[in-house]
Amino acid sequence: MTGQIVADAIWAALAAAALAAALAAHLGRARLAKVSTVVRWLESRRPGYVAVLVVWAWAGWHFFAR
Repeated sequence: MTGQIVADAIWAALAAAALAAALAAHLGRARLAKVSTVVRWLESRRPGYVAVLVVWAWAGWHFFAR
């Protein structure tokens, strides 16, 4: 097994876990906050706003600019 396969498996597992958590929060079966609620809470403070901006810029650069 190569390192690339392991890395892809880890990313797939993280994506699946994030999707499961978002679905559980949206359906209301778990006591999890929705993603929009967390982002809104983060953006209410200056450091959180900068963090959201940096994460969005990083995601845009790495996923959408190719």
